[in-house]
Amino acid sequence: MRRKDGKRFVSLQYKILFFTVILVLIPLLVVGILSYVKSSEIIRQKVSVSDLNTVTQIGQNLEFMFEYFHDTSLFVMQSGEVRQFLRMNVEADPAAYNGQKLITEQLLTNLPNMKAFVQSIQLQGMNGSRLNVRGAVRPLQTEQIAGILARKGEPLWYLNEIVLGNGAKKKVISYERAIKDINNISVTLGVLQMNMDLDAVSSLFESRQSGGTDHFYLLNERNAIVASTDGNSVSGSISDIIGAQPALEQHQGYRELTIDRTPYLLTYDQIEQLPWHILHLVPAKELLKENQVIPQIIVITTIISFFVCAGMAYLFSRQIILPIRKLRRLMSQVEGEDFTVRIAASGNDEIAQLGQSFNHMLERLREMIREVYTAQIHKKEAELKAFQAQINPHFLYNTLDTIYWMSRMEKAFETSELVQALSKLFRLSLNSGKELTTVRAEVEHIRHYVVIQQKRYEDSIDFQIEVEEEALDCQTVKLVIQPFVENAIIHGIEKKGDSGVIRVDIKREDDRLVYYISDTGYGVDLEEVEQLMRETGSDNKGFAVKNINDRIQLYFGKTYGVEFMNGKEGTVVKVIQPWTKGENEDDQAFDRR
Repeated sequence: MRRKDGKRFVSLQYKILFFTVILVLIPLLVVGILSYVKSSEIIRQKVSVSDLNTVTQIGQNLEFMFEYFHDTSLFVMQSGEVRQFLRMNVEADPAAYNGQKLITEQLLTNLPNMKAFVQSIQLQGMNGSRLNVRGAVRPLQTEQIAGILARKGEPLWYLNEIVLGNGAKKKVISYERAIKDINNISVTLGVLQMNMDLDAVSSLFESRQSGGTDHFYLLNERNAIVASTDGNSVSGSISDIIGAQPALEQHQGYRELTIDRTPYLLTYDQIEQLPWHILHLVPAKELLKENQVIPQIIVITTIISFFVCAGMAYLFSRQIILPIRKLRRLMSQVEGEDFTVRIAASGNDEIAQLGQSFNHMLERLREMIREVYTAQIHKKEAELKAFQAQINPHFLYNTLDTIYWMSRMEKAFETSELVQALSKLFRLSLNSGKELTTVRAEVEHIRHYVVIQQKRYEDSIDFQIEVEEEALDCQTVKLVIQPFVENAIIHGIEKKGDSGVIRVDIKREDDRLVYYISDTGYGVDLEEVEQLMRETGSDNKGFAVKNINDRIQLYFGKTYGVEFMNGKEGTVVKVIQPWTKGENEDDQAFDRR
C-alpha cells in the first residue's frame, strides 16, 4: 500500500507487534501469578483442614470436661448421703447436721477421678443447709436459685463471676441444676453448683496457638464469648471482633472473612453436650508463610526482565514517542485557542498521517469558528430587529399621548405623569431600531423607569444615580441598566419585604466604562447566578441578564461582560465595557469581528 506522495505506507501496528514479541513481562507475570494463586489455594486448603483437626481435638477435650461435670452431677444427685444432708435443718438438730455435713463433705472431696479444672462444688438445700468443697464460695442468691428451679431439673451452663471466701472475684464456667428427691421427683431438695476454672480452658487454647496473632474463642448459644486467648473480650460478643457474619449453620467447618481489611481464616466446631462453639481465628498471611518464596521469585524475575526489555524497548520507542509528544504539545496550544500552530508531518506511518489530519482539521476549524461567530452576530441582530419591527412606534406614541391628555383633562395628574414616563420609556427603549445608544440616553431611560416603579411601590424605593460627566457621551448597548434595576426591585427589595435603596454609579476605570448597580435587598446566590449565566434558551429565568452579557461580548469582545458579587447589605452588579466615544454602530460591528 502506498500513500498519495508515492511513499510506502508502513503500519504502526507492525511496530507495536515487534515490541510486543520482545517484551516477555506479561506472560511471565501471568504464569507467575497463576502459579502463586494455585499454590496458595492448595496450601490454604491443607492448612484449613489441619486447623479444623486442631479445633476438633480441643473440642473433644472440652467435651470431656463438660461431660465430667455432667456425670459428677448425676453421682451427687443419686447419693443418699447428699440427699440426707439436704433434708436436714441446722437449727432443728445442730449436732446431727454437722455430722452429716462432714460425711457429705468427705464424700465430695474424695470423688473418684477428681479433676484439677474443678474450681469448687457447692450444695445448697431448700431448708438452709449449705456445703462448699474445694474453695469457699458465697451462697447462691434467691434469684439464682429461682432461675435454677425454673429449668425443672435441666442443667444450666453459663459464664459466671463467683466471689471466693476471701472476697476475691474469679471468672468461672458454672454448671447448675436442681436436686430432686428420687422417691418423689416433685420435691426439690436443693441445688448443685459446680464451677469450672476458666484458666484451665484458656490453658487448653494457649497450648494450641501457632503464634501471637491467632486466637481461640469459646462461644455460648448466644455467641457471647465465654473464654478466649486475647484476654480482653470475655463476656463480650463475637460480633464485636468479626463484625456481622453469617450464622454458623454446620456442626463444624471453616470460612474466610475480612476484619479491618485483613483476611482471616475462621475455623469452628460445636461441643456436642450443649450448643456452644469453639472458634479459631488466624490471619491468612500466617497460613501462607510457606508460599512466600514464590512471589519473591516472581518479583526478582520480573525486575530483571523489566530492565532488559526496557533497554531494548527504549531504542525502538523513541521514533514513535517523540512525534506523539510534539503533537500533544501542539494540541495543548490549540486548547488555548491558538489555531495557527502546525505540525511538520514527515515519515511514512500512522503518526505522519495523524499529523497531516491534524493540520487539515485546524484549517477547517478556523473556518468554521469564523463562520459560526459571524452567523451568531447576525442572528442576534436579526432577532432584535425583528422584535422591534413588531412594535408600531407611531401607534404606541399616539395612544399614550391621547391617554396623557385625557388624564390631564380629568385632572389625574399622577396618571398623566406615569403615562408620560411610559411614553418616553418606550421611545428610548426602541432607539429607532439601533442597538447602540449613549450613556445619557440610558440614564434618562432608567429615570423614567424608576418613576413608574416608585409609584407602584408607593415611594418605598430610594433611587440614587451618579454619573461622571465625561461618561454621558460614551456609547453603550441599549437597555444595559434597566434589567438589573428590575432584578434589584423584584428579587432584592421586594423579597426582603421592606423599603430599600438602589444606587447606580457610572464611571471610567482606566480604558473601561464601568456600571455599578447596588441594592440593600435580600442578596443573591452567586452559584445560582453563575448557573443562570451558563444556561441557554429564552425560558431561562435569568434570560435578560444573560442577554445583556451576550450582547456586550458580541459587540465588544469576551473580555467584557457582567459580574455579580454580594455587597455589605445586598447585591452588587458590575457591568464592564470599553470606553468608546464618537464611533457609530457600524464601526463597532466591524471592530468586534
